[in-house]
Amino acid sequence: MPRIQRKLLNNSCPENGENHKSDSLPTAYRRVAPYLNIGFVLAGSVLFFTWLGFTLDKRWATHPWLTVLGAFLGIFTGFYHFIKIIQNEEKKD
Repeated sequence: MPRIQRKLLNNSCPENGENHKSDSLPTAYRRVAPYLNIGFVLAGSVLFFTWLGFTLDKRWATHPWLTVLGAFLGIFTGFYHFIKIIQNEEKKD
C-alpha cells in the first residue's frame, strides 16, 4: 500500500489506539483536498487538448492528426500534474 494511503488510513482508523475526535470536518477536507482535484485535472487536460486539436484540425483540414496529437498531449500533461501533486504531498509528510 502506498505511504500516502497508509498515512490517511492510520490517521482515520480508531483501531490504531489514537482518538481523533478533535479532527474536524474542515481539517479532514484540507487533508484530502489535493487528491480530490486529481481526477478533474486529468480529465480537464485531456478534454481541453483534444478539443484544441480537433478545432485546429477543422481549421487546417488535417484530420485526425492534430486531434490525436492533442489527446496525447493532454494525457501527458494530466499525468505530469498527477505525479507532481503526489510528489509534493509526499514531500510535506
